[in-house]
Amino acid sequence: METVLSTVQLKSGEKMSVFKVIAPAPAWKERVLPFLGHKGEPWLWAMDLALDHGIEGATMNFFEGVLDDGTIVGNITTVESLERPLGLLQHVFTPEEHRRKGVCSALMTALTDDFAARGGRAMFLHTGYQSPAYWIYHSFGFEGYRDTGTMIWLREEGFREKLFAPRPTTARDTHWGDWAPLEALAETEEGWHLRSVYLGKYGFSGFEGDYIVLRKAMTEGHIADVKVLEATGGAIVGYALVGDLRAWPGTPRVLDLFVHPNFLGDGEKLLAATEVPDDRKVLAFADSASEGKADMLEGAGFKLEATLKGQMTDQEGRELDLLIFSKPRG
Repeated sequence: METVLSTVQLKSGEKMSVFKVIAPAPAWKERVLPFLGHKGEPWLWAMDLALDHGIEGATMNFFEGVLDDGTIVGNITTVESLERPLGLLQHVFTPEEHRRKGVCSALMTALTDDFAARGGRAMFLHTGYQSPAYWIYHSFGFEGYRDTGTMIWLREEGFREKLFAPRPTTARDTHWGDWAPLEALAETEEGWHLRSVYLGKYGFSGFEGDYIVLRKAMTEGHIADVKVLEATGGAIVGYALVGDLRAWPGTPRVLDLFVHPNFLGDGEKLLAATEVPDDRKVLAFADSASEGKADMLEGAGFKLEATLKGQMTDQEGRELDLLIFSKPRG
């Protein structure tokens, strides 16, 4: 589906229409993907899938700046889910020959107006810290996290407190609608430092690129299972995955687990729902400050195999031990 959101006159005098293209939109695929070819894989894989068939549980939107002759001169993509949406802002691009004409500002204006009109709660993005793009996003209400390029546009007072307020949960298979909510979970400062060995996630981070990595690995057979813990209302408050431990190809798997601190009591539910194949040894990891994680792993049949003293330092500078758990084959 496509809608013209606005028509503007650029600084060059050219007229540009801002289209909102909601995937699936096969007719736009051959126009959009070559325009964004520099993104590479697996980003193009995800966009191709969305434009052809859509993505389960989520909506991928393409905001296109198009001149009167049909030339695309700008793109911004968003991925959204939930009734009052959470969004990821991606793939902001204007070719060199069309920059400094106001293309990006026109697209951002249309996008933010559209998101606000639909009751959007928060939108996330990653860019270079204090880059020109950083300050463009800042001018539209995005705020940066410390000295990083992680930014969030909050449209609801007390957003994080409401999103992660304790309430009932369900453990289930992941779907594409988890993409933006997992980003919100990853941007949690509180809780366990060591979150995913498979993805290399420690403390506050993001999940934008990692979710595509997981989805692609699932199709290639490198991930045996991904489960999420969904709270009433759609927030994702925990995840578990079982994947090939790439540091030692062909040998063990790794079980990764992260649960928001407000939902530690539901960690066992998440683990119980996660399918752990028994054809290979499986390792799991925790740090010495991860409240409750060791008990969860031991309750799932894992045994403490080793402790590496002072193996890591968290984002606050604390020295932590690394605890290695294992579950033997069979």
